Amino acid sequence: MLRSKLAICISLSLLPALQNVYASSAITTLDKTTVTATRTEKSTLSTSQAVNVLEINDIERKLSGSIFDSLDLIPNTSGVGGPFANGYKFDIRGFSDAEDVMVTLNGAVQTFEKYRMGSVFIDADLYRSVSVKRGPSTVLHGGGALGGLVQFELKDANDFLRDDQTVGAKVKLGHHSNNNQKNAAVFAYGTPTEQLDLLFAYVTRDSDDFKLSNDETLADSAIKSDSWLAKATYDLSDFQALSFNASQTQDAQRAEFNTTDKGAWGTVYRDVNQTTYNLEYTQHDANNPWIDLSIKLGQSQSHVTESDASPALADFIGVESDYQYNINTLDVSNTSRFSNHALTYGAQYSSQERVGNKTAFPCLNFNRQTYQCEQYGDTASTSQISSQPAGEQNRFALYIQDEYYWQAFTLTAGLRYEKYQSTPTAEFLAKLPTPSTGEVDHDHVVPAVSINYQATDNINVFYSYQEGFRAPLIDELYDRYGGRLPNFNLDIETSNSHELGATASFDDVLINNDSLRARLVYFDTSVDDEILSQTSSVTNPAPAPRYNNAGSNDRDGYEFELSYANRFMYSNIVYSEVAGQDHNHEPLWQLPADNLVFDTGLLFDDASVGMTFKHVQNRDVQTFNMHTRRTEQVQHAGYSLINAYANWQVNQQINVKLALDNLLDTEYQVVAGTGGAIGNYGVGRNAKVQISYQF
Repeated sequence: MLRSKLAICISLSLLPALQNVYASSAITTLDKTTVTATRTEKSTLSTSQAVNVLEINDIERKLSGSIFDSLDLIPNTSGVGGPFANGYKFDIRGFSDAEDVMVTLNGAVQTFEKYRMGSVFIDADLYRSVSVKRGPSTVLHGGGALGGLVQFELKDANDFLRDDQTVGAKVKLGHHSNNNQKNAAVFAYGTPTEQLDLLFAYVTRDSDDFKLSNDETLADSAIKSDSWLAKATYDLSDFQALSFNASQTQDAQRAEFNTTDKGAWGTVYRDVNQTTYNLEYTQHDANNPWIDLSIKLGQSQSHVTESDASPALADFIGVESDYQYNINTLDVSNTSRFSNHALTYGAQYSSQERVGNKTAFPCLNFNRQTYQCEQYGDTASTSQISSQPAGEQNRFALYIQDEYYWQAFTLTAGLRYEKYQSTPTAEFLAKLPTPSTGEVDHDHVVPAVSINYQATDNINVFYSYQEGFRAPLIDELYDRYGGRLPNFNLDIETSNSHELGATASFDDVLINNDSLRARLVYFDTSVDDEILSQTSSVTNPAPAPRYNNAGSNDRDGYEFELSYANRFMYSNIVYSEVAGQDHNHEPLWQLPADNLVFDTGLLFDDASVGMTFKHVQNRDVQTFNMHTRRTEQVQHAGYSLINAYANWQVNQQINVKLALDNLLDTEYQVVAGTGGAIGNYGVGRNAKVQISYQF
């Protein structure tokens, strides 16, 4: 497989020069502490996995309104489907479907699948950190993480309180020039007793439509969202704590129906509401190595309602269409330490309810030439949407992982058993041509093993092998759109992933108290029994099921990260590439392009200034030509973007942040959210300012 080996060689050969020319600081996703991704606390550079952590400052310094604005310094990780606010999905190593990238919020599983729409709607001002694990993370976290794992952790009072405070507040006011966005946030927090800390946050954003980099306005791209967070943590004892939080993000307005690709499909009035509740109990006693316990109970509700459709979509939407994902999660995990072992074991349970209902007037006279209804009935009724099949899917899992430390080696091995039960609705069963319960069961066992060798005090090398899988979705099992039959015989989709990497960590390189960090990773991931959607009336004519396990694919790539930090300057360099092919030996057209990011800046006593240069290489894609009605290969042109930002801590209370995205107003197009084709034009130049006052 063709790879850009020359780019890696050049980056490594320039390492000595870069140490003398650039500087970095703690403004990096390397060398941070992770707990959620690995279940045991460790530095991201000491893991046998490609883990990065974004903290509050990483997110806020660029005035990001969305996590997708903050991913530049994480290799092979991006958002696709923009720039509509509700069009983005995570893309990790070319896996961009919601079922391939697991997302959690304080441990509660988040997911949302809807035609031509994104999957994550959380406001960036609510979370304190984001942990991104690239590659499968199945043993510790479960099926559905073929591409990777994204874990959001919400803010709490300790993120704001100064040493001498027991109560306080923070107010932020901001403006974005491109779409005339006005945003504001209020945080109130306190510790009324030594055992209790409280936080309440409210964030609002209101804007006009985006102006794109091709100088056109993206119609119906305005933002009108409100978010809030309430969180309380109570220390039951010196080593026990109980925490509860509730959060919600809502966006309601007229919007483009298709938010992930370019081209107008018509508009709807869309109400997006994502709510999460979490209750967590932790027990950690340094004097008791057998107990390091976490019990998390979470509920996630993602509801989207569409109504008042433009004439072209009136039949599809009806009077109103309602899409819901309601997920309950229980996660129990404990780590016992003895001899040279850290044994982590636990159980997980989740129940997912998927709802798809449409209220519409019945069509009495349908014109199959124009695909328009020419006469409607008088009484509206509600029924399930055949293209958004409803149902329930319950998941139960047991897992165990042992980390064994022997001299300079860390050997890690784990095993997970997971069982799924999927059930359709009674309305679905009533429409089947032959009687059936429709219940489908799947189970699977996956192993993972890794070895980490501390070659010297500064150099670490590792190898890991992980198997991943995902069970068929409710959507894939029970789809009957266009008169097709469901497929109760769908099998589990599996993957095998190998990673080989090395990390370097040096201190006092050029001056006292500076640091140099680097990581190089090669990965190879193969997917078998891939679940494909085949809608061709020629190769897969109805009533044959739409979904089957006919696919497979293989991809590999390199990821390189370098950061240098001292008290005056900072720099980060990130390079990533991935290539692959499917079962027909065709390229995986949806894969992202090779890209290089250079981020640097200066640090002062009370201020900092910085800039980010990002270059995205050309890539070949397949696209459907509406004129010839054929699929053809075209080139997605590469581009370079420059962003700048500054921060000034005026005094203990007042902070001013500035950011300038797409400084040169460069014209470029993003990756589409469906099939990885060429999407909308990216956002044009955008100047952002924020003033905050902390009481």
